[in-house]
Amino acid sequence: MPAKLERVLDDHLDGLIDAMELARDEPSIKTALQEFATDSGFEHFAYFSVRVSDARGLSNYPLKWQERYVSNNYVTLDPVIAQAKRLMRPFTWSMKQMQSLGRAERKFFDEAAEFGIRSGISIPVKAGFGRTVMLTLATNRDEPGPVVVRDVALAATAVAFVHISLIRLSAKLPRTGQTDLSPREATCLAWASIGKTMNETAKLLTISERSVRFYLEQARDKLGANNVAHAVRLAVERDLI
Repeated sequence: MPAKLERVLDDHLDGLIDAMELARDEPSIKTALQEFATDSGFEHFAYFSVRVSDARGLSNYPLKWQERYVSNNYVTLDPVIAQAKRLMRPFTWSMKQMQSLGRAERKFFDEAAEFGIRSGISIPVKAGFGRTVMLTLATNRDEPGPVVVRDVALAATAVAFVHISLIRLSAKLPRTGQTDLSPREATCLAWASIGKTMNETAKLLTISERSVRFYLEQARDKLGANNVAHAVRLAVERDLI
């Protein structure tokens, strides 16, 4: 029996980057990602931006699976996300490869299989403020087949373009009663949102702890918050950080 031809994702990455450069709305981004998945031999795509248990995403997974994923907080259980954070490089995965996992993880894959998600390839990259950004292509096949990424830097660039395109789109959305935070105020709040102390933030930004305290107090006042934790919550709700 002849060996299956190796599929090289690199052949389609330039096209994805070009499409992200031109994308101006979410439908055009989704269309570009769907075309990239199809051209690469997959049925599904999923973009995730993950920090701790917080995940934001865009995919063409069946809506019922997306709803179940969110309602069950599967981001904290998803073995593919866990492996992406460990490896930080492109990797293939399948249900068969995950047989050594615990009962909860195996149940997760069994549920995903009900919606045609059995194997795939994922490309993770690091983003700002402790986020991991990843693009996954998935299929109903038991194994993703002979698929490779030869230029890891090009793959990371393509995922970064997807990430930036979605951030750019979010920034263009109209907001009611928008509060303007300065870049320093927003940055200090962002670090506070992932548990950094004022001293740790000061070292990261190479400024004094007193300056960090000032920026946090300014942000708190602008947001009408009672304390820094309250300011962080309001800033997240208003998509300021």
